[in-house]
Amino acid sequence: MTTEDKKPYSFIHALYLSFFSRQFYQDVGRSWKGYGFVYLLFILILYWASETVRFQSDISEYVTEAAPAVVSQVPTVTISRGVASIKEPVPYFINYPDKAAKETPFIIIDTTGQFKSIENSKAVALVTKTQVVFKKYPAGIRTFDLAGIDKLVIDQNRVNDWIELFRTWFAIILFPFVLFFSWLFHVTQVFLCAFIGTYYAKRFGVALSYQTLVRLAVVSYTPGIMFQALHSVLGIEFPSSGLVSFIIALGYLYLAVGANSEAG
Repeated sequence: MTTEDKKPYSFIHALYLSFFSRQFYQDVGRSWKGYGFVYLLFILILYWASETVRFQSDISEYVTEAAPAVVSQVPTVTISRGVASIKEPVPYFINYPDKAAKETPFIIIDTTGQFKSIENSKAVALVTKTQVVFKKYPAGIRTFDLAGIDKLVIDQNRVNDWIELFRTWFAIILFPFVLFFSWLFHVTQVFLCAFIGTYYAKRFGVALSYQTLVRLAVVSYTPGIMFQALHSVLGIEFPSSGLVSFIIALGYLYLAVGANSEAG
């Protein structure tokens, strides 16, 4: 084996060599000890960065279209010493912006006590004299007590400011949480792939440790995740992308184990 054959490959090399290079998979099996799950995080960052950009664009587009119709219905709400009030007659309804549900309450403001719950309503929030009640998806209700608020005035200008903050920061704040849970999910799948890889190793008659199979399984996920990222950038739907990526990873793991059976 020449010096050229023994040179280590970087994470950047992996983004394209993982699609075809048997020599690359040999190097992963031989020299990537301790880097497998770090590399998995690296490729997931690339994927979720593209998803975040797309999601941010979708949120911005939706808010731009829907927000004005909601904000224009917002009355001036004054909270003084934990008690909410408005000048308009109550109950006051802020309806959904879409035409199909324009008479359906989105937020209910009722300081009279007529509305005590929104469990069976399509409204997402209820403002009472002393509380704000939210629907917590996918199920449940959350109540926020106004007693701790000494003085606050909510009007259309303030709501517009909040919407702008949401549009700017929501996807960015969500990114690390989505990335973390996606990483955990893929770690589980990698362990499953590596277990299947033990049968590949028997078929090729090569002795590979489970740790080596885990490294090979991680890198075998590269083509599938890169395909997902490409679909995200191009705005193309990728049905059952998780399952497809898993199957692609199994195919490339077979290639990787075969390549390591040839390594001298």
